Amino acid sequence: MKAAKPEEAASSSSKHQDDEVLVVPKTVVEEETKKMKEIECTEPEAKSTQVDDATTIATEDKVMKTPASSSSSSSSSPTPSYIPPPKKQNTPLPSLPSGNEGQDDGRSQKKKMNNGSPTVADIQTQNQQDDDVLVESPTDKSSRSSTLRTKRSWSVSDLATAVTKKMNNMAERAKLFFNHQAMESPDAKEDEREASETRRKKEWQQLLEKRPTRPQMATSSRVNKLCWKGIPGSIRGKAWKAIIGNELKITPELFSINVKRGRKLWGEQIAASEKANARARRGSSELPISSDSKQKEEEDDDDDDASREDSMRIIRADIPRTFPQLKFFHKEGPLHEPLLKVLQAYVCYRPDVGYVQGMSYLAAILLLNMCTEDAFQCLANLLNQDIYFAFFRMDVDKMETHLKVYQTLMKEKLPKLYDHFEEIEIKPGMYLYEWLLTIYSRSLPIDIAHRIWDNFLFHGQVFLFRTALGILRLFGQSFLTKSFEDCLSILNRPPEDINEAALFENINRIQLTSKRFDRLVHKFMLEGDSGEKRAHRKSI
Repeated sequence: MKAAKPEEAASSSSKHQDDEVLVVPKTVVEEETKKMKEIECTEPEAKSTQVDDATTIATEDKVMKTPASSSSSSSSSPTPSYIPPPKKQNTPLPSLPSGNEGQDDGRSQKKKMNNGSPTVADIQTQNQQDDDVLVESPTDKSSRSSTLRTKRSWSVSDLATAVTKKMNNMAERAKLFFNHQAMESPDAKEDEREASETRRKKEWQQLLEKRPTRPQMATSSRVNKLCWKGIPGSIRGKAWKAIIGNELKITPELFSINVKRGRKLWGEQIAASEKANARARRGSSELPISSDSKQKEEEDDDDDDASREDSMRIIRADIPRTFPQLKFFHKEGPLHEPLLKVLQAYVCYRPDVGYVQGMSYLAAILLLNMCTEDAFQCLANLLNQDIYFAFFRMDVDKMETHLKVYQTLMKEKLPKLYDHFEEIEIKPGMYLYEWLLTIYSRSLPIDIAHRIWDNFLFHGQVFLFRTALGILRLFGQSFLTKSFEDCLSILNRPPEDINEAALFENINRIQLTSKRFDRLVHKFMLEGDSGEKRAHRKSI
């Protein structure tokens, strides 16, 4: 026999070894099939997987069986060891995401599904993640921690609690929505305004019960805030009286004395006026004048040089023109006589000042909020302030000083409007005097004028200038395109429908302190004094 080549011998031996490893006895296959049937009965969910494994083993047994294997079975070679296939492990369910990790897993899962064709497992996992919701566990009231739970794990009580909470939130949102819609109606706004006024009235009553002094009122931040919002009309008189104070120590007896003197003087002036008219009608020759009468008239003329009591004649014509739209101060009106008493008493109290047009508006707005005696007391103390004492005494130098201060502030705060007014030649004296002398009572609607009074009495004259600049700022854009006549018409008679909130918003934007205002007044007064001295030296 020929000896086999080494290479062929090696290949044949290796092939024989491979056959021996791959051969599985039939009895073993039957036993495995029987086991698989038992597992199929006990574990229905793993049925398809394990049957596939058994089928695969049987198929491999048939395919891999060769004649070499049959010859080897009849030989006396030892039985090869059997290696059972590995059992297929159950795939664990994906862990539930928490927080940002759940969001990242969801995004990566979607990305994976979009990049390749999704499998059934991918779709099931995505549906599971979609069912996950973040709810607060109703049973864990101690920690109140938010836990991730699925809808399938909710109990009936938990579900009822969650639905009730959701419905309550929806009802609350609906309530807020309809309340917001209702607040836009005029009736709701009026109710809110009344409620706000009631709260402010209560605060003022609590404040006035403590009987604060004027210095205490003037330095109180609480009073400042209450005045800015506006004093309720039902308590405005008491509040004004407390804020103005009574530095002049005006008493009811002093008021009664001056009222009697005013009545007497009023009668004398009426009699003198009638006598003068009769003399003019009949002629001077028919009514000879005695020497005593001439001497008395000369003495009265000397007294008139220092006294302005004759200005009382203007009161009769001025009262009916005070707030004509209200008709309270007409001859048949309920406040005609009280206004006449207050003005006559003041003329007798300060004959050096007398009556000046514009005083009737100040006294009238006081009478609209308080009794006659209190109105006289407040008027006397109010006109004792520097600006009004100067204006009503017709102190030209001080009046010009305040105009210069106003022009300086206007140029600083409203430069474009200042240049436009200079171009069309509108001077501050054409409109500012009326605003200041009547404290805007004649120019603005009475409700807005009341609120300006509230703040003027607390802040002083600086608020009058802030208000003037606020009005100009409010109408500034329209002024820039109007002529001299149109601008002056608006300045003398602002629109009746002026927006109160917009006006006070513009006033608030004019930042000016009392200290700076006083420094400006003092500066221009010194400049005026030095100018007068220089002019006096030149004349000498």
